[in-house]
Amino acid sequence: MLNGSQLANLLVISSLFLVGSIEASEKMNQLIEICTAGLDLPPDMIQRYRKTDFPDDPATKCMLRCIGLNLGVYDDLNGVHMHDTWLMFRDGREDASEEKSFADRHYRCIEKELAQVREHDYCGRVYAVYQCYKDEFQTLMRKLRNDAGRD
Repeated sequence: MLNGSQLANLLVISSLFLVGSIEASEKMNQLIEICTAGLDLPPDMIQRYRKTDFPDDPATKCMLRCIGLNLGVYDDLNGVHMHDTWLMFRDGREDASEEKSFADRHYRCIEKELAQVREHDYCGRVYAVYQCYKDEFQTLMRKLRNDAGRD
């Protein structure tokens, strides 16, 4: 049984990735807009983000943290919400053994990546975790853009 917080997270993820591709792409653009508000970034950096190009710099790291928090796939206390990331990236796979394999592989990567980051560097920690999902995230975003008829 899902608690209220888990249900809210699932609804956010569902609204982003289970709706039509145009809506999902627009929601991601809205998240980028929300998460860059007040950062005084040049327009070309925002465009890079929309193309899933996230350079290793402080503003980008904090922008990714904001997206993770808003999607409900990450929080500073518990880290990555593995089941929620599985739901986002499973691409039709339903088997519980596949979810376990996914989780095991990502936990190993996350442990390795986080070993390099200070405990209280919250933005840096999210960026490190993102490195373990980078390929899947970019593939998902490419699929959403292609399905929406965008470049």
